[in-house]
Amino acid sequence: MSAEGVGALVAILAVCLNAWSMLYLAKQTKAAARQTQVAMEQAKVSNVVAAVSANDTVLGSLREVHVLMLEREGVREYFYGGKPLPGTGPERETVLTLAELLADVMSSGVHVHERVPDSGSAGPWGDYCRHTIENSPVLRHLLRAHPTWWPPLMSLLPDSLLRADDPARVPAPGGGRAGA
Repeated sequence: MSAEGVGALVAILAVCLNAWSMLYLAKQTKAAARQTQVAMEQAKVSNVVAAVSANDTVLGSLREVHVLMLEREGVREYFYGGKPLPGTGPERETVLTLAELLADVMSSGVHVHERVPDSGSAGPWGDYCRHTIENSPVLRHLLRAHPTWWPPLMSLLPDSLLRADDPARVPAPGGGRAGA
């Protein structure tokens, strides 16, 4: 075989190897695209699971606060029925403590829903928080008295909502409880 024949054979082999290489690369690219698609689907499922889990945790905490309310007759009205904060005494302390627990849960819920983008319950949770605060002079009192304690919750509320009551009954931040 002449040098030209060997050169032609090498050129043909090079073209064949190049073609095979391109086909193999296409197959690898397709497999990588499939893996990427599967990973994206898994991420979506993970986000949904995280959203459901986070929402369940928040709702579990809310149920615990509701159980505490049920154990104390008439206390629920302070949070859902517009009943004003008692002036003095042990009932006032009980109501304020429950208000702090409820504000913790509500703020935690707002925070969780901000962090979990696939949570479909962020809107309803925000509506629940606003509605509850609108109907609870006790929560409005607490949020005005301590505006830095629940930043996620405060960011959800219109300023007008916290100005709805008589500010004379609300201590300055860090000033203790009014009438206690």
